Amino acid sequence: MLRGGVPVDLFPFFYTCLTNNKNLAACLDEAQFVDGPALSVLKRARDLIHSGWELEANPLYGNLKPNQQPYRTLVLKSKKGKTGLLVDHYSLQLIESAIAVYSDCKITRVPGDMPEDIDSDYKYVDFTLMEETLKNCGLLRKSLKRTAGR
Repeated sequence: MLRGGVPVDLFPFFYTCLTNNKNLAACLDEAQFVDGPALSVLKRARDLIHSGWELEANPLYGNLKPNQQPYRTLVLKSKKGKTGLLVDHYSLQLIESAIAVYSDCKITRVPGDMPEDIDSDYKYVDFTLMEETLKNCGLLRKSLKRTAGR
């Protein structure tokens, strides 16, 4: 079986993606859609990290602040055939720092709280920032098309 054009058995890890970006979730294999703000995605990732998953990329990618970007996408990995792994402390430290940044922000954006054309742009920014990671992990099934007029 192929994933992103690469045989799945070549990957030493299982990968999953957490996102609150519906457009992005439709382009992925192994996407878990989180219905809520970016903080909800971060907290769900923390739960997975406590069960042995590791972050594949920094959760604060793109240097966008919570009051700027309503969408957050994270890729996590788990070693094949390994269960009951110890918590990866580096991943836990990264996710806890990201949660603190989002929790301390007085104003946060949530999906759909802006006009559709602006919201669509933020969905696309989220995709482009994560595109290479998604390709490298074999999760990307198809590219997200930018909406007309932009």
